[in-house]
Amino acid sequence: MRLDRSQAESLLRRMEGRKVAVLGDVMLDEYLFGEVNRISPEAPVPIVRVTREQAVLGGAANVASNLKALGAEPLLVGTLQKDSAGDRVLGLLTGLGVSISGLVLDTSRPTIIKTRVIGQQQQMLRIDREESGPPDAAVLLGLKDRLERAIGTASALIVSDYAKGTVSEPVMDAVRALCAARGLPWIVDPKPAHKALYRGATLMTPNTKETSELTSRPAKSDMEVTIAGRALMAEVGLKGLLVTRSERGMALFGPDSDHAAPWMIPTEAREVFDVSGAGDTVIAAFSAAIAAGADWRDAAMLANAAAGVVVAKVGTATATPAEILAHFHGQEAN
Repeated sequence: MRLDRSQAESLLRRMEGRKVAVLGDVMLDEYLFGEVNRISPEAPVPIVRVTREQAVLGGAANVASNLKALGAEPLLVGTLQKDSAGDRVLGLLTGLGVSISGLVLDTSRPTIIKTRVIGQQQQMLRIDREESGPPDAAVLLGLKDRLERAIGTASALIVSDYAKGTVSEPVMDAVRALCAARGLPWIVDPKPAHKALYRGATLMTPNTKETSELTSRPAKSDMEVTIAGRALMAEVGLKGLLVTRSERGMALFGPDSDHAAPWMIPTEAREVFDVSGAGDTVIAAFSAAIAAGADWRDAAMLANAAAGVVVAKVGTATATPAEILAHFHGQEAN
């Protein structure tokens, strides 16, 4: 069973304008692109002659960017500093038409920056500038206030956790209460160290490495993923689980299967240049589809196709409806 182009087109139309709240760590992703022609005489490392620079939204802000690219309406909730990186993030969000009203100023630490050095289309180095930790009381109150406002009008909530401080126990207690009160689905892109914070989530979207870390079990083969997935759902009290498996596609566990064998979805990627941000694309597409009333299988297949588009690009990227539909057209042509 696969989505055809007409089904995908119908689902993408239903996603237009759907409000999806995004809670998480807001970042700036910098890229330095260059050429590599020789090794440094100072150390056995390549010299990258930078030819181009690019700054894009990262972390939870990239999830919001992906939602916007898909036609949904993201309601981003997070923190940043009023520094040069924070100003660039605000400029990028405003340029995309993403509301910045859900962002809380945190003067205690700088805006997170991840700088990637790309040589000959390969990532060679990543430099992280960040100060992680829980927010102070004033910032926490701000986050809860913005979260309540966003959830009040959203059709789904994404928790994009990079373990930098935004996703904390008090905030997740608020998520649980607010979503329960509204019957709102909440979907988590997890960090294994925060497993206890995700208790009762509607669905999680870990990759195989995260699944293994979350369960202390191997999660490579179909059987291993099945066993680990069942264990994770039972332990955290999840209704569903979507495990992203790189070249092996995805494994979807749903409530209708009573935690039985997952539905295996083959990969849609033809060429893979860069997996940076692919998880953000998956959770954005899946959640927007759920917000539009899609069933989980259709949502997972659309997310799989969107990820196939994104990994064929270099750097943190998004997938548009036109690109996704072209992808399905290519499938039908073959």
